[in-house]
Amino acid sequence: MKRKTKRRSLATPDLTPLIDVVFLLLIFFMLVTTFDKYSGFNLELPKGSISSEVTKDNYELIIDKENKYFIVKGKEKNQVLLEELPNKLQSIKEITITADKDLKYEVIVKTIGVLKNSGIDKVELNFYD
Repeated sequence: MKRKTKRRSLATPDLTPLIDVVFLLLIFFMLVTTFDKYSGFNLELPKGSISSEVTKDNYELIIDKENKYFIVKGKEKNQVLLEELPNKLQSIKEITITADKDLKYEVIVKTIGVLKNSGIDKVELNFYD
């Protein structure tokens, strides 16, 4: 004797009215919502000043348009090669690089890499015209 099995059809609700209601709610909330631009939180930024003073103990590395390097300490200005920088700046922990604004970034990044590898912890960067 064979049993007859009923095949059940899958009950799928119609989602069209639900989508319509969601869109109507979305439009309602978009129209009713007000954005108060003055209700944000207050953020107090620290005050700072830019100082371009170079003290006596600071070294400055100047890179000009022709990729020439100059080490300046006080009133002394000596021309060096990029390969000589680690030897010339052995005991220094911070230096200011002043470069021409039209200089390629590749030269500046390479110089910073040489300085970091030679043990200089703090590198400050300035540009001039």
